[in-house]
Amino acid sequence: MALALVRDMRELREPSSADEVADFETDVLAGFVLARASAGLADSTIRKDTDNLDLIRGWFGRPLWELQPEDADAYFGRVLRNTKPATRAGRASALTVYFQFLELRHKVEIYNLTGRVVECPLDEMNRPRASVDPQPRVPRPRRRSSSCSPVGGRSWPLAASSRRPPGTTRPPGWRPTSACGSTRSACWTWTMCAGSWAGSAS
Repeated sequence: MALALVRDMRELREPSSADEVADFETDVLAGFVLARASAGLADSTIRKDTDNLDLIRGWFGRPLWELQPEDADAYFGRVLRNTKPATRAGRASALTVYFQFLELRHKVEIYNLTGRVVECPLDEMNRPRASVDPQPRVPRPRRRSSSCSPVGGRSWPLAASSRRPPGTTRPPGWRPTSACGSTRSACWTWTMCAGSWAGSAS
């Protein structure tokens, strides 16, 4: 049995021209748009993603599948350094989704065409976040009602259900007034009157 030298057939292929690469890049982007539309995304969302990709492509000057981690570091760390975190995160999200599409649909084609292995340049070390620090939800502090000094030295907070101090009845000849001068409607005083109960808030 004789041994023969085995050569990779891809070494014999002619190098791709710039026009072929440009046409292939256009076809890939069109396929990306169609795939996102097939997934049910709104036109505005797809347009926003393609706009973000176009901005990155304009800065880079070459097909996006040539982006390396150091290129992403320079773009998001210097070019977009002073932009809003939401802008940086949205652009990074569009780039990540685009590379997922490339790896799933065109990884072999890109390697055969350019000799490059598609890999997303964003990882856990350089992927922008929408917010640098977590923003926990802090409950609003309860507002403490001010007290007043009605007749007899007693005060009651206004009960929302009965519009009178809780735990009290309606004694005849008494009615709530705002004689204490408080600007809060939750402060009531009791004065003697000749009429019947009149439940009016200040």
